[in-house]
Amino acid sequence: MRPAIRSTFDVVSWLQSQAEQTEIDLSPSVLMKLLYLSQAVFAAENKKAKLIPATFLATDVGPIEPDLFIALEQGIAVDGAVDPSPAVEEVLGGVWESYSGMTDEMLSDILNNDVAIKTARQKGRNSEILIEDMVSAYPGGLKALLGMSQVSTFPDGSPYNVDHSNLEAAPPASQEVRFTADGRSVTRWVPKKRMRSKDLKK
Repeated sequence: MRPAIRSTFDVVSWLQSQAEQTEIDLSPSVLMKLLYLSQAVFAAENKKAKLIPATFLATDVGPIEPDLFIALEQGIAVDGAVDPSPAVEEVLGGVWESYSGMTDEMLSDILNNDVAIKTARQKGRNSEILIEDMVSAYPGGLKALLGMSQVSTFPDGSPYNVDHSNLEAAPPASQEVRFTADGRSVTRWVPKKRMRSKDLKK
């Protein structure tokens, strides 16, 4: 499947431009993490399509695109970067809005719980993070980042959809499903027979 933009450097240029406008110090490590998140969210939004033609590896310091990592170390930049399409810019804007104010340590804490990265690490050091695993890691896509998702999670991290519950033992329609503060599901009991005032007088 064709990536949504011709080069990873086009997205790097867009992110660096946002950093300059907002006076945010965009370190190479933070940049790499934002690129990974952009790739994952775009794939979740677009049926596993890649945002950029890049392969991310799971390393001890987070997800790394090895070719870009070396290029950044060498100070390689691109003149005349291609502007992203509206669909691409929407995802990039959402990722930037959600994560650009975070430190490298804060982003690392988030990505330490990323199931796609965990899956890759289980295969060995520097294993590829598969695009389908990225999609599974961000089921809410862009809406989840912006706080508009219908997908939420139980305390153990397993997802549920607030519109269409995936509870295995769903109660009948006459009973209302609620959740406690710690995320456990509880059901309001409804009596089978309604009590009438004349029954109470007997």
